[in-house]
Amino acid sequence: MSSDNLMMQSVNITIIGMLVVFAFLIIMVGIMKVLGKLVQAMEKYFPQTVPAAEDNALIAVAIAAARRFQGK
Repeated sequence: MSSDNLMMQSVNITIIGMLVVFAFLIIMVGIMKVLGKLVQAMEKYFPQTVPAAEDNALIAVAIAAARRFQGK
């Protein structure tokens, strides 16, 4: 095998690999957009609950504990 042939093969493999990764990323972004729209549509049927008033005290304690743990 000549060095020119090896160089062309390496360029071809590099380009094919980059195209495969690019195609995968495009497909992944498309799937994520479709799933985002699906979740928004499902929000009508399964709404998220808002924490009750007594849960706010528990949330405040958790936030205070986290800040204390972080040293703030």
